[in-house]
Amino acid sequence: MSEMVATVVRDVSPGLSGAEAALYGAIIAGAFTLLGVVIERVLRLTGFLRFETSEWETRFTAARNDWGEFEEIRPEEAATSAQRVEFTFDVDLFNGKEVPTGLRDIKVELVRKEGESLTSRTKDRQTGRREHPHQAMRYSKVDVINLAPRQFLRMELQGEFDRAGVLALASQMWRRIEFVGERPKRPILGVLGSKTYRKTITDPKNEKRRGEVQETGKG
Repeated sequence: MSEMVATVVRDVSPGLSGAEAALYGAIIAGAFTLLGVVIERVLRLTGFLRFETSEWETRFTAARNDWGEFEEIRPEEAATSAQRVEFTFDVDLFNGKEVPTGLRDIKVELVRKEGESLTSRTKDRQTGRREHPHQAMRYSKVDVINLAPRQFLRMELQGEFDRAGVLALASQMWRRIEFVGERPKRPILGVLGSKTYRKTITDPKNEKRRGEVQETGKG
């Protein structure tokens, strides 16, 4: 390639000697080669991490009783009686890149109308197990999610919020619930790029629509 570029350089600048044309040709050819490598790398890293969620459900409960159980509280009584709220949901993630990627520091945030957001660390419902026959189910925490190139990953997650979450949800003092994770730091053009991955799971308007659909189905 450098010889071809040198020929072009000599044709454009006939005053250059053969050695000078060869030098400039090598420099220009090297620059194009480097540019090609950079473009290829950027294209491989280009692609969206797609997010879809479904099956969002909540369950208000009292505090743990002497048998290690959480008695369910009806939603209309939650503001006065419930001490915690459990949630479950399914999530589908698709890595649109041609290289592996992932998310770390996984959590669910309840964004309130007043006060700071509440955070819950999620657990994987697919890992449920009992260490003893009469023991409650145990689940593994989800700290990291690894995603292969061009593939879907489905997860069934759960978590809980304390009394503050109960009051926010039962009193409609919340704006949205978000799935949050940290992207890996990858060097792009010599600069480390990293940012928070944040997607809405549900919000009051969506929950109202779901309630209306459920009521219509009962009718």
